[in-house]
Amino acid sequence: MGNMEEKMTKAAFVYKPMNLQELKLPFEHRIPFVVECMAEVTPEQFHSMGESPSDYHRFLYDIREAMHYDTDKEQMKCLLVTTPDRTEGLLVVTEGYAYVRYAAYVPDCSRLELSGVPKMEQVDFSGELPQEYWSRTSVKEESVKTGEGR
Repeated sequence: MGNMEEKMTKAAFVYKPMNLQELKLPFEHRIPFVVECMAEVTPEQFHSMGESPSDYHRFLYDIREAMHYDTDKEQMKCLLVTTPDRTEGLLVVTEGYAYVRYAAYVPDCSRLELSGVPKMEQVDFSGELPQEYWSRTSVKEESVKTGEGR
């Protein structure tokens, strides 16, 4: 039986989760991760994100390139979304998009290694994204549909 103070180094990431309840289900497969950045949101925003993780958010767009699977280190590079007054959080990976592609629920953020992890200064929770994002995304989605670029 493990020590409760032991730091959490692996998490059960879910691809395109439907809601927070799905993320709280027990999953055996866990992937190593590192928290690259932290975003503190209001409890209402955290709840909203947990209910609709596929919604677009400007703050995810702003750091989208930092969140991906690092094949060299075999770990997820993720953003921790949490609230100042809660212990729980979401580990988020966007893979270059402005919405959650992979997420893992963290019931106790004190078990994460967060020393030296930068906190986003401004968290824009709006869905307002630059036009270039939509152009790039539609081209990316079209090449997936047609099988180009493989």
